[in-house]
Amino acid sequence: MDLLRSWCTMALLCLLLPGGRPSPCGVAISPEEPAVELGSPIVLNCTSSCRNYSRLSWEVSVQKVLAHGPGWVSLSIPNVSEWQLDLQCFGGFGRERHITNTTLHGYRLSPPQIYLDPEIVAGAEARVTCNVSVQASPSARQDLALTLRAQEHLLATSHGRPWLSHGFTARPAQDGQLLACKALLHLGRRLVSTTATATLRVWAAPYDVQVAATPAAFAAGDNLTVTCRAEGNPPPRLRWELPSNASLELSAGGAAVTVRDARSQHAGTYRCLAANRYGAGAAQVDVPFRGSPRSPLVPVAVVLAVVVALAGVAGLWYLFRARGWRHMRDGGRPG
Repeated sequence: MDLLRSWCTMALLCLLLPGGRPSPCGVAISPEEPAVELGSPIVLNCTSSCRNYSRLSWEVSVQKVLAHGPGWVSLSIPNVSEWQLDLQCFGGFGRERHITNTTLHGYRLSPPQIYLDPEIVAGAEARVTCNVSVQASPSARQDLALTLRAQEHLLATSHGRPWLSHGFTARPAQDGQLLACKALLHLGRRLVSTTATATLRVWAAPYDVQVAATPAAFAAGDNLTVTCRAEGNPPPRLRWELPSNASLELSAGGAAVTVRDARSQHAGTYRCLAANRYGAGAAQVDVPFRGSPRSPLVPVAVVLAVVVALAGVAGLWYLFRARGWRHMRDGGRPG
């Protein structure tokens, strides 16, 4: 009786101690929730927790390629063409048979389409829309998210719907920005993403028109230059309203007016007009005339005039004295 009790105790300990109970054999499929884009290939693996199996294989209703190794068998489908495909991996372990099932889900996720207003003008309201086409089997767990960014700035997001829209007031600085719409699809445990980009074009009437003169005030004989700059998209055309058209030169595509050997009639208001098909802008500068310049030759001329005058006076004085002495000498001589 004691011997039987000892054997039962040892058997119970063997079952309770780690490693005392033999682990059951089974099979597992990876990935657990497979998903693949229609028309693409896929490879799945079936592994066994035991190596003493009599058979390890796949059951599937499409063309397949199998590869075997110790404790595993892979399934390769070269072209997935069904939205939903049931897969079965089974292993035979002596008299036991273990089966694991999964479902392969096919999907289609097209690149997003970005739609912009036909013409976006600075200062006006505009809108950008992003659409994406998603198709998947109805039984697949799926979650779709869309994000719209301009450069690194997040503009809009949406969840659960295949579109999003963002309205904004257009600014000139936005011209040339890169817009990116990203679709992120969670299909079971599979994460799929696709992105599309577009360049934002913003047209603008002329703005920030500036006029400057060098020098700010001129004297007779100076070279006067008046320049104009203006922002806009497309680049604006420049036109001048000038105080005088005499001896003027236009350069830099009409952005500069040069007056050589300026005179008083060139003083006044220089007005620059900038225009494109979206509008016009203007700016002006008043350029005064500050009189004739002092020449370094003037003091020299004055000195020479004084010297000549003094020389003339000295000459007359000398002649007067010379004649006076001669008269006195002649008058005092006896007749």
